[in-house]
Amino acid sequence: MNNKILSLSVMALLVLSVLPLVIADGTDVDGGIDVDIGHENPPVICKDNTNRSWYPNDQTIKTADYYGTPDTSSCSGQYFDVPLRGDYVFGGETVTYCVYAGDDDGDDNIEDVTLFADGVAVGNCAVVIANPNPATDLGSFDCNPADLTDLVSGDGNIYACTLTVQNGWTGDKLITVKATDEEAHTAESNSDMLTTNPDLSVTLTGSVSFGTVEEGDEVTSNTVFLNNVGSNGVVMDMYIGSDDYFTDPTTGTAVCANDNGVTTNGIHHGQFSYYATKGSVDSGSNDNLFPGLGESTLPNDCVANLDEYTNMTSYSGDIEDDCRIINHALDTSLLTQGQSMSLTFQLNVPDTCEGSFSDGSFHFTGRVV
Repeated sequence: MNNKILSLSVMALLVLSVLPLVIADGTDVDGGIDVDIGHENPPVICKDNTNRSWYPNDQTIKTADYYGTPDTSSCSGQYFDVPLRGDYVFGGETVTYCVYAGDDDGDDNIEDVTLFADGVAVGNCAVVIANPNPATDLGSFDCNPADLTDLVSGDGNIYACTLTVQNGWTGDKLITVKATDEEAHTAESNSDMLTTNPDLSVTLTGSVSFGTVEEGDEVTSNTVFLNNVGSNGVVMDMYIGSDDYFTDPTTGTAVCANDNGVTTNGIHHGQFSYYATKGSVDSGSNDNLFPGLGESTLPNDCVANLDEYTNMTSYSGDIEDDCRIINHALDTSLLTQGQSMSLTFQLNVPDTCEGSFSDGSFHFTGRVV
């Protein structure tokens, strides 16, 4: 809940405090006089809620560059606009707030403008626009108009307050900006809430099995489910890849003549393909026009075949070699917290193949948007 500061402008009153004069038996007592005249109004601070800017770290820059739009602001400088992303941030990312701080005794009376997270100072703010006119230049700021009545252009500045997220932070952080004047009066901006370093977790429900098959068969597996069970609405972009070969760990006599022309003791990843569904979308229309961070160079990879199954690529540990699971639209392969997609696999068993091929894995990778 945003807490708004209500400031009342009160004319300074000269108060004379006089003790009563008592005359008794010729004895009198004089009253003392205490006069205190000084600056009583706190500073004014307000925030431009349309100008909160996010910038990624060296990992999230990859998805920000793909899903977002880079831009610049006169207040916060460079930032990315990523509509698919929620209010979560990770270590090394920055969030910049644009605030106005003013004082009716002039901007020189502003002693300090500081950024706070859960009441702890986490950074100072820098002037980016000097002496704006409060009457005309603060239209997008959440100022109380009554607070600006006595302010003129020389009474305040616009500040950029940049929060750098720390790796050790967890959970929700309440972000505020506080202005302090030379008389130690303070004013605090409306607050913002950010979720810091939320948990990331992707699970697979079920295990893939093709059962007992014959040479030359085309068989379909059972269905498994890929789940985003992370926290705080984190959006994950999902990719898939396969080990090069599935081999028989029990015997050295297993042999397969794969369609790629290589005869080995294993089934080549090119014999496998997948079909994925998520809600009303599926991978049957995969054309790899939206490869994300995945494989994008080879024309036949990550594209659905006539049977709507998409061939598996070789998993190297580098996401650039994987297929974005559903890749015919921008948001089709995204999983938000609590969301799942189902996957079914197809195996074209080589015409010459014998053994029990269980030593191998399909790999699923999620990248934070």
